[in-house]
Amino acid sequence: MSENPSSVLLLTPRWTRDGGVGTHVMASAGVLAQHGLNVHVLAAQIEPSELVPGVTLHHSPELLNTRASPDLRLGDALSSPAAVTHLHDLDDPAIVAFVRTHAPVVISAHGYTACTSGVYYFRPGKECTRSHGLGCAPNLVARGCAHTHDPRWLPSAYRRTTEGVEALMRADLAVSYSSAVDRHLSANGVTRRRVIPLFATMAPRTGSGHATRRRVVFAGRIVAAKGVGILVRAARAVDAEFVICGDGWQLDEMQRLARRLGVSERVRFKGWLSAEELAHELAEASMVVVPSVWPEPFGLVGIEALAAGRPVVASATGGIGDWLEDGVSGLCITPGDAPALARALNELLADPAKQRAMGAAGRTTVAARFSAKHHVAALLEAYRTARATWESDRCEDSTGVETPAARAEPSRA
Repeated sequence: MSENPSSVLLLTPRWTRDGGVGTHVMASAGVLAQHGLNVHVLAAQIEPSELVPGVTLHHSPELLNTRASPDLRLGDALSSPAAVTHLHDLDDPAIVAFVRTHAPVVISAHGYTACTSGVYYFRPGKECTRSHGLGCAPNLVARGCAHTHDPRWLPSAYRRTTEGVEALMRADLAVSYSSAVDRHLSANGVTRRRVIPLFATMAPRTGSGHATRRRVVFAGRIVAAKGVGILVRAARAVDAEFVICGDGWQLDEMQRLARRLGVSERVRFKGWLSAEELAHELAEASMVVVPSVWPEPFGLVGIEALAAGRPVVASATGGIGDWLEDGVSGLCITPGDAPALARALNELLADPAKQRAMGAAGRTTVAARFSAKHHVAALLEAYRTARATWESDRCEDSTGVETPAARAEPSRA
């Protein structure tokens, strides 16, 4: 096996803690730097206050401008070539092709890249399994998997998805963070791929008063796919305090729903919180809830909760089963089923001893499978694999043999 790379260049649209992907990129860059890699990051938007020790930031406002040339978009980031270039949320075949002339390229599939709507389901609990292609068009319209009342954006989204698939095919390696997204990549013919374990990105805190407290915490974007409406409806049948941490386009609608259902005094919307504030909320929860109706690509907040020793009640969909063991570290419920969610919450609220046992089991799971150490080890192995592929392709190029990347012609779908 070849040596570990000494340097890596991360390309990402935004360098800020604005959600799961942004938080992960910053945390991953930090642990790579701690491991001794020379880490550079190029982003179109940078939050100046978000500095990470050992990470050098490069700013290119033109990074997302597809009309500009690749060298203009990348600016000075390639002036000191990295051993590996790793793309996050930048599924652009032109960038992949250009960067690949300098170094191997790894692309992270943080979600369902090869899905036009991005959410990859028809209705709660009914996940899509098809590959991207012309057959998606009738499904988007007739079966409702677009999840929109305004279909005008679908043609442009379809074209971007086609380009995303092409980028994945041209990369030396595609990495994902759950078995659910790995299946999605496999269904779309991406053969050069690897699953990398995520890790808890916040320092877990220890809460108190769990034996007497009845407190349910949700953390995430307040959008339809996250199932906040299901949670608010379940609150009618659960005598507990509900704390909803996050922001999103459905916030006002969910606040109105809570008032209409008569639970607004027990359902508090706290908005977007800092990492420290969120860690406190998770630690003080009786349990954390992930009521997603879409197939959650992973559900990072789940392992953050388990790391804090709190059990999780979550929908049995997507990548949640990778980290949540039903009856051991929490409870799984049918997606979109508010009565089932209420029953699960009541079951745990009535049994503080079970909460404690499940939280301890979850903490053990995170330590054994979802640590920064496991993440770095798997990522470095992925980088070595990508470099071996890249070097092999360059050797074949020099002999005139067609390479896998060369065969990944742009899709005409």
